[in-house]
Amino acid sequence: MEERRVVDYFVVVGASDEQSQDDINSTHLKQSLCSDLPPITDLAIVFPSLGEKVPSGYTLIENTQSGLVADLNHGSLRSPEVFLCYQRGRDKPPIVDIGIMYDGKERVLQDAQILKTSVSGQIANINNSTSPRTFITYRRASPTAPCNILAVSHICVVITSRGETPPHAFCLIHKNLNKGMVGSDVYLCYKKSVMKPKSITYKPVITDRYPKSDRSYFHLLPSVALFCLPMGATLEAWPVEACQPDPIFSTFVLTVSDASEKVYGAAITFYEKYNKNLTIEQQKLLGLKDSIELKKGISLHANKSVCVLSHWPFFDTFEKFLLFLFNSSLNDQIPIPIERYITHLVDEVPFPSPERPQILVQLSMDTQLILTQPEDLPIPRSGAGFHQMIMNLHPDNCLLLLLCALTEQKLLIHSLRPDVLTAVAEAVSTLIFPFKWQCPYIPLCPLSLAEVLHAPLPFLIGVDSRFFDLYEPPTDVTCVDLDTNTVTLCEDKKHLTAKLLPKKPTRILKNSLEKLYKKLDDLQRTYKATNNQSFQETNIDRDFLMKRKEHEIELEIQEAFLRFMGSILKGYRWYLKPITKAPTVGATDTISLFDLQGFLKSRDKNNLKFYSLLTKTQIFIRFIEERSFVSNMDAALEFFDECSEKIDLENYDTRLIELDSCGESERTVFIMPPEMTDLPCDSMYSYKDGFILNSDLLKCKESKSHLKVKNYDHLPIPGSPMARRTKHEVKSAQKLARKYSTSPGLWAKFLLGTCYSLWFIHLPSHILQSEDRAASTLRSAYELLNKFQKTGVHLLTDEVCYRVMMQLCGIYNQPMLAVKLLLVMKRCGLHPNAITYGFYNRALLESTWPSDLRTPSQLLWKKLRNVVLSAALFNKAGAQNRKRRNSDEDKTSHTSLESLSTVEKLPSVSNTPRKLSINVESNFGLRSRPTNIVKQMSLSTEDDQSWSSQQFESSAGLLMTTTCSRPNSACSKQNSDSISIESDSDLKSSSSFSGKKSNELLMGGLTSLKSAANTVVKKFDEIKEAISTN
Repeated sequence: MEERRVVDYFVVVGASDEQSQDDINSTHLKQSLCSDLPPITDLAIVFPSLGEKVPSGYTLIENTQSGLVADLNHGSLRSPEVFLCYQRGRDKPPIVDIGIMYDGKERVLQDAQILKTSVSGQIANINNSTSPRTFITYRRASPTAPCNILAVSHICVVITSRGETPPHAFCLIHKNLNKGMVGSDVYLCYKKSVMKPKSITYKPVITDRYPKSDRSYFHLLPSVALFCLPMGATLEAWPVEACQPDPIFSTFVLTVSDASEKVYGAAITFYEKYNKNLTIEQQKLLGLKDSIELKKGISLHANKSVCVLSHWPFFDTFEKFLLFLFNSSLNDQIPIPIERYITHLVDEVPFPSPERPQILVQLSMDTQLILTQPEDLPIPRSGAGFHQMIMNLHPDNCLLLLLCALTEQKLLIHSLRPDVLTAVAEAVSTLIFPFKWQCPYIPLCPLSLAEVLHAPLPFLIGVDSRFFDLYEPPTDVTCVDLDTNTVTLCEDKKHLTAKLLPKKPTRILKNSLEKLYKKLDDLQRTYKATNNQSFQETNIDRDFLMKRKEHEIELEIQEAFLRFMGSILKGYRWYLKPITKAPTVGATDTISLFDLQGFLKSRDKNNLKFYSLLTKTQIFIRFIEERSFVSNMDAALEFFDECSEKIDLENYDTRLIELDSCGESERTVFIMPPEMTDLPCDSMYSYKDGFILNSDLLKCKESKSHLKVKNYDHLPIPGSPMARRTKHEVKSAQKLARKYSTSPGLWAKFLLGTCYSLWFIHLPSHILQSEDRAASTLRSAYELLNKFQKTGVHLLTDEVCYRVMMQLCGIYNQPMLAVKLLLVMKRCGLHPNAITYGFYNRALLESTWPSDLRTPSQLLWKKLRNVVLSAALFNKAGAQNRKRRNSDEDKTSHTSLESLSTVEKLPSVSNTPRKLSINVESNFGLRSRPTNIVKQMSLSTEDDQSWSSQQFESSAGLLMTTTCSRPNSACSKQNSDSISIESDSDLKSSSSFSGKKSNELLMGGLTSLKSAANTVVKKFDEIKEAISTN
């Protein structure tokens, strides 16, 4: 049993001493045509009708993306043609922003410039009307700006009145250039890219780590370095005047243990000076003639990344911690080494728990870390940022993205903000719950793994937007740009629109997202106003309150999508098909586990196209498989079933996600900064040579007793899942207890049901003590469950009784008993939840079935035997009925006293059971049949004169009830209790029948039997056809 840790590993990633260059051209992706284009440095306005020409070195924007004339006064009648041209270069700072200004109505920023004149000095008014005049504005980077800033790389003109839309990854300036009465709607668009100086790309590696040895539950893989530096480890040549860029925070997700669990990574990337000598090859790649040129205004820098890995997505806390370490390394002298902070967080900071739900870690006078206990929700844990998805894509594009995810499209999400990229990718994979994404999933894909974009199957991948500066994505990929709020569908998927989604659930979801979007916008404005105050006050309560509000909105967004999914799948479990016989080939196929046609018929016809696309996806097929069998998603699926039953589209106030009361606790544990008792007095530490850790200071310190449990041997063994109630069952039991405690009668029944549940919870332990009698014990338990129906206790008990029995049936090979248990549940009105249903199907699938139940021919013979026995019993009952009628006729036909005295009296009716054995082999020629096909059947009786009623239950599932009577004279002929069917001679010797009449009756009976036999033959043919088709 491993202790929960806040951080599992701390790693440092960069280029190794034995550098191996990463060949980015080795991929099969198509190289982008603009991969080496310089940024745009100048703009100009040209009036061709006034004789102006494009200046030398400038490029004219002649046409739009669809081939229309890119006239900024497009559609105007009297206005001259106006065109925009631009110039690229690296000789001056690039343009970083473009805007439109309405003269006299707006003011520009101080560092913005207005393009007031054309190339020949004309007024550069691009409006087809004189009022107001419209000018283009732009902002230029400062000379000391970092080399890798975002600069304008492309400009285009879009005429929206002609149906044009901005190209993918282009930002639209929402200001119409034409304000006149006549003219088209013309807009400017531009695209930003990262300025790329001369550089060399290497394959990143882990240069340092803590702890040095792997954890037993999680081995550190070398591939982690690729995700810390997804664009590679680079060596870059900068101008001397260029300043150091701010560190970039990024997050990523790794799947470990065969994709059964996730590991979350948080990293910051920064640059350090490169002080080593360059080789001749490196000088050529950097465009340097010799080493002397380095002294003429060129400096070398290499990127590096520090990262923490954890099983818990505490991204905000990790970002604050990593930035604190980075800023500390920039100081000349610090009293506490960075290594001590690392070991402090990894080894000494406890994980939040119900006893300590909030932890405040003090790092310095003005830096604190906040850790809160994760919510114990049945929904799978993820690093999703739903609020970031809503704010970056808005509700309309969120609905389109939801449709693409549900229909399994090739989704490529990209952004220049890697932390937002991972949060949105995790949100997309989570919002389709209860479905689970089954195809390739890489929230932050390294450049070296971009080959996966050519995979012939759906995928959900996130990449840095700089990827598009190097390569062009495949044509069958749907691109989602988080920076410009655009979703670009590929050509053959243009028919996919949000209108395909079911209307009423979609309308409710959209209204909820719009309200939450406004709520988030107000919260962000309040947060910014608080941070922009003149005084910076450390308010811990404010930070806790802000995090709690963000978490509440996050759950509200997740609940809105959960309500949508529950609405469109409502009632699906009624179409699950349980296994009821010995499994054959194809028993686990989706068509055998789910009534797909019945499910589609139950949906609205207007939504049939959507459901047809949905049910063909791998996520739906996997969902049915996980719902039908035991999986690690059982608790989550049971929660979803509960939500889908509670959903009422007319009542929006029903809460689906309920938070535990422990999350509202205000108890906070305060953790002091790292101690310096084992460090030299008055010692100071410096990291001028870069972020390089000292191994001597990275020593594991023994944790304190109140932070870590050292020995788990004394702890109790956790309860077996076999006898463990689910969280929902515990809550339901508590609600029922509160409800029935006010009624003595119901309270007594509830206590009785609780006793029954406790007995079944301990049943596995009881069977372990006497496994040789497991079968008989299970049958006794089954009889006990049958008593539930008579007493009504089954209405006050949960499914743990049936679930325990289902699991025991699977362990001790009792599949037929499991089928009977399922029938008992249905008679009680209980539908098995996801956990019980999974154990039921497992019991039937993995158990060893009796051999006589696996042969179809034996089943047919048993059915024939039942039919023959039924015909014999009907014949016997008819003969007895005839005797009784004849006896009545004799009483009325004789007139002499002698005859009256000899009439047999009718036997009195008795309800006392008796044993009655019926032997039909001699009458129907079955004596030569094997004994395993024809068996003797008996009924119990004590009195020869009594009527008897007996049920015959065969292995084929037929239930027959026979009622017969025998006079004393007939039963006294034999000492035994066997009664043979009367022969023809016995019938003829009766004084109440004539020979002719008895022959007619006998022939009629034989004719009826023959007709029944023909019917049986037809049924056998139908059964054979059914078996052959299956």
